Amino acid sequence: MQDSKGFDTEKQLKDDTLYYEYLVSRYKNPKNRGKIENADIIYEEGNPSCGDVIKIYVKLSEDKKVIEDVKFEGYGCTISQVSADILADLVKGKTIDEARNFSKETLLEELGIELSPIRLKCALLSYKVFKMGSYGIKVDVD
Repeated sequence: MQDSKGFDTEKQLKDDTLYYEYLVSRYKNPKNRGKIENADIIYEEGNPSCGDVIKIYVKLSEDKKVIEDVKFEGYGCTISQVSADILADLVKGKTIDEARNFSKETLLEELGIELSPIRLKCALLSYKVFKMGSYGIKVDVD
């Protein structure tokens, strides 16, 4: 069914429903949930306004330049947890410098849904945790 401007509202509703089902599925079965023993970066922070908590673990290459693995632990709403899972996918395989420079817009685009200001904080919690942790890293310089 199309509206007066030719927009197919029925198709959009089906697409939205499928995407929300995908988000719930990813929340229930995250690819990157877990802990990394001997992680090079570990950082945790929460969102006091809603109670979400994210702890990020990052394993770097031997030369401390490339992100080999990222895992997260935490609890909270679907948006915060799925965002952490997506963030892990986005930074794996990148150099630490590339990962430090990726934008919050990239994460939000990958998340793929419109967010209210309150939900925006949920979506960006993992971004904040990753950024804070990545700049706290200690690197041995020979």
